[in-house]
Amino acid sequence: MTEQPTVFHWQDLRQRAEVLRSQNAASYRDCLALDRQISKWRKRATGQNLKLVLSKRRVAKIAMVGSSTLDFFTPAVRVMACAANIEATIWTGGYGQFRQDLLQPNPALDEFKPNVIIIASEWRALHLPDETSNYSEVVQRVLDEYRALWQAARQRWGAFVIQHNFEQPLYEPYGYLSVARPNGRANLIQQINLALWQAAQVEAGVAILDMNQIAAEYGKAKWHDSVLWHNAKQTPIHDALPLLAKHQISLVSAALGLTRKCLVLDLDDTLWGGVIGEDGLGGIKLGGDAAGEAFVAFQHYVKSFKQRGIILAVCSKNNEADAKLPFLQHREMVLKLDDIAIFVANWQPKDENVRHIAATLNIGLDSLVFVDNNPVERNWVRQQLPEVAVPELPDDPAGYIMALHNGLYFEALTLTNEDRLRADAYRDNARRSASLANAGDLEAYLASLEMQAELRNVDALDLARVTQLINKTNQFNLTTRRATEAQVQAWMHDPDVYSQTIRLRDKFGDNGLISVIVAMQAVGQMRIDTWLMSCRVLGRRVEETAIAVLQRHALDRACHVVIGEYIPTAKNGMVADVYERMGFTLTETRADGSKLYMLDTLPLRALPTGLEIIDHSGTGLPRVM
Repeated sequence: MTEQPTVFHWQDLRQRAEVLRSQNAASYRDCLALDRQISKWRKRATGQNLKLVLSKRRVAKIAMVGSSTLDFFTPAVRVMACAANIEATIWTGGYGQFRQDLLQPNPALDEFKPNVIIIASEWRALHLPDETSNYSEVVQRVLDEYRALWQAARQRWGAFVIQHNFEQPLYEPYGYLSVARPNGRANLIQQINLALWQAAQVEAGVAILDMNQIAAEYGKAKWHDSVLWHNAKQTPIHDALPLLAKHQISLVSAALGLTRKCLVLDLDDTLWGGVIGEDGLGGIKLGGDAAGEAFVAFQHYVKSFKQRGIILAVCSKNNEADAKLPFLQHREMVLKLDDIAIFVANWQPKDENVRHIAATLNIGLDSLVFVDNNPVERNWVRQQLPEVAVPELPDDPAGYIMALHNGLYFEALTLTNEDRLRADAYRDNARRSASLANAGDLEAYLASLEMQAELRNVDALDLARVTQLINKTNQFNLTTRRATEAQVQAWMHDPDVYSQTIRLRDKFGDNGLISVIVAMQAVGQMRIDTWLMSCRVLGRRVEETAIAVLQRHALDRACHVVIGEYIPTAKNGMVADVYERMGFTLTETRADGSKLYMLDTLPLRALPTGLEIIDHSGTGLPRVM
């Protein structure tokens, strides 16, 4: 790179990182070379170019501690972070020092201030003999030790913890008996891993990385090199590090709320073999032979995404009637039209249609994964829409599942009922948008929806969903402050905190929990710390409802004013004036662009019309408003 680094150069570097992430076995040498180019770009980029790139990236300060040498991890982790649009700074602890790093005074780590800590311990650090007589006690001892490490990381630095579990050794002197007998080492490692998984389910801010599965994916016979271990105390081998880093960053992405939301699918030679418009219903390949079975298997895989809440969309160059025919009439079709939130089949350029899909669903382009068998279409979408993830597909449809899996685009830390309903909610919202486009009067249309807003305080049932929304919502989010599940739980029990969730239902279906407010009471004021909302319900009087009800609760608590704060980010420009639209008065504009607003609790704002409001979020107020 001889000319001045530009955003275009950065996009090229990121796309190359994305290609490495989408590979099943990217080489360490390739990661190292790309990491050097990324570092060179960072050193030479100045001014607006650097500011623009950094403004669109989430920041992760990752501390890696463990029982092996970790220095060689950093290039692979930085490249995989780049592919995920994360600005990663990495601190590594010394060989075998993970206990000391987390439990003893550590000024270097204090100064670094990590928001993610990876505990990369491996099975040798357990010091397990071939056989263990008191194996249940050993499991409990190991569990207690690692929970103490998690708690130290959470309490001292407030960091999200990624704990490596333990791969089973490839070579065991006891062979089959090591796993068959409960006191055998391999069996004991399985018990320890299960105990760690179970503990992490109830420990806020902790995720387990399945090292046994990752080692198996890479190939255990190649995963560990005894020469490298004895000479450098490093495991796994260098070329396994990109795969491991990809899995690590997938959990970091999930913790930062960067998990992709929508899978956009081509049709011809992607969901079935052949071209429906030319081959007809009986001529496409779907079931029957090897290729047809591969397409059916891929559809089953895709359908499972929908069942866990990933939105499915279709983007096809086809006549719409032809494109829908297999969904309606082919017996081997696994996916049905009801599984698709938005179906776009026309002859427009695919980048334009992908933009239309994102706009209709009201989600960012960086929430999309575009799957197309045509390399020309893939490259075009990559060039025009660098925010969209575009995995490479092999020529053989039998490899489509692995190609989509390799990107780890949809990794999540939790799965709530709200998640499972998300895909249907977006589908219903697309239908609402279509209905609105055909309506002549907005007020009459909103009244026809028969909307019902139900407000509650944050409670144990919604804890996971609220925490998830706080950490992943970027657009309608006034402050974009993140919080751990433990922090949200503390708010639930703090008498000086008013929390509000809104669930919206209408004649099309249940939108789920779509709004969260957390406000702090102090000295006659109610100060809004967090206010976020799902973009799919914009314009449906939810924001007016949230503020009107909050104002009434503030008055009920003898507060004279409500204070609102707007902190600008690269993604929340859409709410820059929301407080002004809600009747607040601007009181302060800071140098960083953030603003403070004030709303008197009297006179009370009128409650919006056109929806029924049922309020359970406090005492002393009527339930139906």
